[in-house]
Amino acid sequence: MSNIDESYKEKPDQYQKKAANREASKGDPIFEEYEKARSELNDYKSKFIRASAELENQRKRMEREIDSAKKFALHDFILKLLPAKDSMEKGIEIAKEEEIVDSKTLLDGMRATLKLFNEAFQDAGLEEINPLGEEFDPELHEAMSVKKVDDIEANQVLTVFQKGCILNGRLVRPAWVEVSINS
Repeated sequence: MSNIDESYKEKPDQYQKKAANREASKGDPIFEEYEKARSELNDYKSKFIRASAELENQRKRMEREIDSAKKFALHDFILKLLPAKDSMEKGIEIAKEEEIVDSKTLLDGMRATLKLFNEAFQDAGLEEINPLGEEFDPELHEAMSVKKVDDIEANQVLTVFQKGCILNGRLVRPAWVEVSINS
């Protein structure tokens, strides 16, 4: 216990000596430079802490914005598709109510609904791939079958089973096609 008491007694003396040394060194240019550097260091530490906090806040804000964008990315697209859905539902409702369905009226309604779908897809950046009569392109088309045809060049699309789609320059679905071959 006496060691603890003695070290405790020495500490106030050490602090007094350091304070006295500081007072004595105030006119010393090296001491002044040291104090200036110490002050700048404290300023840089403070700026670093503020910048780190701001960076963390910005990261969190960006995460929230990305999450929101993911949730609502299809909002406009859905709004454009809803009239087509409504049109189809109304057509089904009318067909159920009427005993005799006029095929021309039904066909006109389907064409109008298809037009709504096509406009919505086009506005969203979707392009159709309908390669009938074109040369087969393995990057855009998927050959479902081949057919030997003598009067047509090889690698020509003879039939399109399913149209392909490109969304904003990226292939979404290749066109399913039948391709000509020569023997």
